[in-house]
Amino acid sequence: MPKPEHLAKKNLSHVNFAHSDLSGADLYQTSLRHATLTETNLADADLTGADLTHANLAGASLRNACAAHANLEDADLRDVDLTGTNLRGARLTGAKLHDHERVIAEQAGAEVDPGDAAATEMAP
Repeated sequence: MPKPEHLAKKNLSHVNFAHSDLSGADLYQTSLRHATLTETNLADADLTGADLTHANLAGASLRNACAAHANLEDADLRDVDLTGTNLRGARLTGAKLHDHERVIAEQAGAEVDPGDAAATEMAP
């Protein structure tokens, strides 16, 4: 596996990164479709333009990461730390997130379809 700083523009679809430390990783335009990133540290990572369609990021940290223009459609974003995350232009249609995460995502510039009932999961 390449070092985290050399993952830009790679196809990492279906890869299991659960509980990994990818903080500061360069994941620019990387395909992470269906990837498992549960409880992964992605703090300060560059996810600009990354494809995270159907990825599982439950419990991950994206603190101060840049996910501008990333595709997070149908991704599991429950209990994700989005503090300081740049989501400008990111697509979250159909993503699973709690109400408070949805508010943070919208404030960070993400495109969350307000009419999409599947986009918000009720808190347990």
